[in-house]
Amino acid sequence: MKSFESAESTFRDELKKLNDEILDKRLAMGETLIRMKTKQKRLDQILEKAANESNTLKQFEKKYADLNASEEKKRINVKQSAEYKEFKQEILGNLNVSNASGCNDGEAEIMEIVETGDTACSMYDPWTKGLMLNPVRNIKCGHHYDRDSVMSVIKSNMSVRCPVVGCASKNYIQPNHLQADVALQQKIIEHQAEQAAQESFVSSEDDDNEED
Repeated sequence: MKSFESAESTFRDELKKLNDEILDKRLAMGETLIRMKTKQKRLDQILEKAANESNTLKQFEKKYADLNASEEKKRINVKQSAEYKEFKQEILGNLNVSNASGCNDGEAEIMEIVETGDTACSMYDPWTKGLMLNPVRNIKCGHHYDRDSVMSVIKSNMSVRCPVVGCASKNYIQPNHLQADVALQQKIIEHQAEQAAQESFVSSEDDDNEED
């Protein structure tokens, strides 16, 4: 029994480490995306200002070059922006909801797995929060959903974007954007088998203790 508890503790520690790494990657990705959006917004403003203050193409090119050079010297502190703070709060809020939803620590932490190529994804559907039985991948952004869930959503509303927090895709989800992910489905099946075996082992240990 002690060996099982030790193995379970190690397993949970590894899951927590993986979950923390995924959280850091998501926050870093969100920071990068917001930085890109902020920079693009500033470039648009520079273009508009240069165009409004120029009468000839030559004047426009010089004005834009001057404004852009000045802009490049400015530091973009993304982490202090309202958009990043809101993004971070939502990410952490979703994590807290998962931990408080009645799942044990192992179930909450197993929400994320690593696919081939070190690409992190969730085994749980973003709408139902249930384990995906028939996972499909959105080719426009790379996120996954359960086929029945996403098809039900887009059947009632064709103007639906990816619901995954931090997703940069602006495309509405279409049936032809969805590809079956056999590899992820196999990982989910393996996870279910491991959970069943673990529960069976615990049950067997309890029965043995009762007999003693």
